Amino acid sequence: MEKQSKQTTRSRKTLRRIAVMTLFVAVAAMVVPLSGYVYVAVAQETEQAQTQPWAETNPRSDVWRQARQSTEGRSVIQGPGANVVMTSSGETFRQIRMGPLSTYAPWYLALMIGAVALFFIISGGGEKLAAESGKRVPRWSKFDIALHWFVAILFLVLAITGLSLLFGRAVLIPLLGPEGFAAWALASKNIHNYGGAFFVVGVVLMIVAWTRYNIPNGTDVKWLLKGGAFGKHLPAGRMNGGEKAWFWVNVGAGIIVSVTGIMMINPQVFESRELFQLNLIVHAIVAILWLGASFGHMYMATLGAPGSMDAMTKGHVSSEWAKVHHDLWYDEVKDQEFRAEDETRSGDAGRQPSTGPA
Repeated sequence: MEKQSKQTTRSRKTLRRIAVMTLFVAVAAMVVPLSGYVYVAVAQETEQAQTQPWAETNPRSDVWRQARQSTEGRSVIQGPGANVVMTSSGETFRQIRMGPLSTYAPWYLALMIGAVALFFIISGGGEKLAAESGKRVPRWSKFDIALHWFVAILFLVLAITGLSLLFGRAVLIPLLGPEGFAAWALASKNIHNYGGAFFVVGVVLMIVAWTRYNIPNGTDVKWLLKGGAFGKHLPAGRMNGGEKAWFWVNVGAGIIVSVTGIMMINPQVFESRELFQLNLIVHAIVAILWLGASFGHMYMATLGAPGSMDAMTKGHVSSEWAKVHHDLWYDEVKDQEFRAEDETRSGDAGRQPSTGPA
């Protein structure tokens, strides 16, 4: 018995090391590109500092000045603004995209990763649970697991391609060269457009499937106000206040990003260039804010609350984990407990309640 216990302890330590290394590789994969994105801020400042005004007046400056002032002419093209050669909004959009957006977005993402790392250092990681008894309780169905990873994988793919299109000129051209970046930018654009369509479907399914679990109540308010998000254990149902807050962030950001994305691939819906440009800025800002917030979710699903990942990989969690993090919910499902070694039950998260001893 003692030998078996030691083997179990060693196995848990090995799995813990694998999990930590996996998380380290995942974080490094995000941090390394972000270090390049942060370079955008420095590059922008350097470029502005090196730009000097022309010493002489261009003889054609009057023509371009009139065009810059949105002076109308004649054009065979039909549509709003077709007779205007150049609009001031285009230059305003360029300055916002290449200025504040490209300057502050990388720092925000780096700051969010730094905040998660600092929280891990201060807290020492998630609470270590008592030795597992081998009892498990079902938490998510196979459909829920598939939906979660469908949305999560598309989220990361769209984040990578979107950041490449937003910051690629400053970050990727020095690494890939003009030709290499052109090929990657074209691929990123297609992946982003087509992947985005599937992502919209995933967001809609997520809202339909999980809203019923995430209706806020008084218990959630107490959980948030009393510091549940900072590791204090408080009564919680199937979803605690932090998880519900994250769900509604996903709903809000998901709807905004989906709607603006659909509008961008259908530019004919805009009556003016200004609305299209505003749509681009809103899409980028919300997507970046969402990505930064997701770092906290990734942390809590791994190091922040050890054992949480089982819910979305196996469909069930240990009874010890359920008692600590979701005690009110555990009281409702404890009659469905089963043992991990019970092969007849371990493959189905949507199993019926156990009729035998737990």
